Amino acid sequence: MPRLYGPGHFTEDPYSQVVSPHGIPVDDLVSVLQKDIRRGRTGNAVLAAYEMVITSADVAQHLWRRLRIIAVEDVGMGLPLGPVLIDVLHRNFDAVPGGDWMMACHAVRLLACAPKDRTSSEHADWAAVKVAAGQALAEVPDYAHCVHTRAGQELGRGLMDWWGNGAHVRGELSSADHRYREELIEIHRRDEAENGTAPRPSGWASTTQSPAAAEM
Repeated sequence: MPRLYGPGHFTEDPYSQVVSPHGIPVDDLVSVLQKDIRRGRTGNAVLAAYEMVITSADVAQHLWRRLRIIAVEDVGMGLPLGPVLIDVLHRNFDAVPGGDWMMACHAVRLLACAPKDRTSSEHADWAAVKVAAGQALAEVPDYAHCVHTRAGQELGRGLMDWWGNGAHVRGELSSADHRYREELIEIHRRDEAENGTAPRPSGWASTTQSPAAAEM
């Protein structure tokens, strides 16, 4: 019986059939790139990236696809803005005909030198595996049934319930400035006292109706 998890056969990877100008299979280069970024072996990771860039324009773009993944999978919360920086460097690379190698080199160095955190990858895999096995599923606690949901509206919950329950945050920034909140709460309190909690008309009806209904 074949295993349930992990990659498919190497023949399913088109880059296993492509070789660099110096005779290195591109799937090996991808593996070197990622493993050496994980290990902080910056020099060899940069050389693997350079070999990918000079192989072809397609392989160069595959390098950037891998860097986007590495920024989340291997660096993760070690550099939370890493995916944004990789995106910017990629766009700068593409802005030069043939690609600006220095941008790719900097991207590799940035990820290789960053603190590493693989927990987003582990959490993502755990969720997919556990849900598929029927061992985990998102729960819907009562506080989720607020004014923004069908269930909440059917329970008669309005914005005052939302302020007291749905808007609750944990780990709030200590310097958060709530100078406008009390006035907003009082405005909503008066509105509900005068008009109840029934939802107001909105644009949803016109944007979600079927084309046939729109013609009626």
